[in-house]
Amino acid sequence: MQQALMRKLESFEPLSDQARWALKRLVLKARLVSARQDLIQEGDKPENVLLILDGFAYRYKVLPDGQRQIMALLVPGDFCDLNVFILDEMDHAIGTISACQVVDIPR
Repeated sequence: MQQALMRKLESFEPLSDQARWALKRLVLKARLVSARQDLIQEGDKPENVLLILDGFAYRYKVLPDGQRQIMALLVPGDFCDLNVFILDEMDHAIGTISACQVVDIPR
């Protein structure tokens, strides 16, 4: 489970042995979310950062005419929104394209 997270972080900068050790000790509870489900909706007040471990998701906004504007595709190892710390409420939604294994990481 932590491998996806480590690969993602190492794409930015090599991790120290201490950082790898700390990540391996994290106890993360993954949940399975079926395809075509919202992980978080526009207007929600996020309490967690979401990490995609397996599957594909997307960030989107609903346009005035009801269509969806895809803003980003999310793949294994991607954090859905690290900016949940600065948002009072979500200004977009995150949905699954396929079945996804997701971890909720508390703020």
